[in-house]
Amino acid sequence: MLKQHIIFYTVIFLGCFLMGFFEAPIYLIGLLLTLSMGWYMYVQISPVLFSKDIRKSESYILKHQSNPMYQFYYAVANNLDAEAEEAMGKFQSKYKNSERRALIQTTYALYKHEPSEAKKYVHLIKSHVYRTYYEGLIAAESRKFKEAKDHADRLPEGWMKNSILAEMAEKQGKNSEAKERAAMAFEQTRGLQRYILYKNFETHLAS
Repeated sequence: MLKQHIIFYTVIFLGCFLMGFFEAPIYLIGLLLTLSMGWYMYVQISPVLFSKDIRKSESYILKHQSNPMYQFYYAVANNLDAEAEEAMGKFQSKYKNSERRALIQTTYALYKHEPSEAKKYVHLIKSHVYRTYYEGLIAAESRKFKEAKDHADRLPEGWMKNSILAEMAEKQGKNSEAKERAAMAFEQTRGLQRYILYKNFETHLAS
């Protein structure tokens, strides 16, 4: 990855130098620089933000395992308990932001099927939409299906709502509905979230 960055910036530097040498207008050099940087940044982050290709997203995540966030989500998605715990420790040491920590701690508690533990952190999530989403998952994990449905109904149509409904249906043994809702949630996501949903509902989505 470092080699790729060096090559890109070298090419850009040489391109700008040559354009300056041949007295190209400053605005043209600036335009080239802006477009090149924009394109390069898009290519770099596309696998975790915009891609619909699960394998590309997974490849990106694996290449960035030095980042505790990517390490954590890969471990959770693939049921790697020791790695998830290790990543949790690294994440808490690196990031002091209370909301980011709350998101990870809530996710980890749900991963371990400990809804009572998740409740300790979910109220620290400032985003109303994300807090409602996680409260719905906690209720579904606790088998409080009416409460989970109430949370889902407060969310706009999208992957969060369908994820809660898929979790509810799965726990109620409604496999056909779980498969349908999981597929809807999957199609409404991109990048990292799409990868996580796929791994979580793999039995439904792969069939």
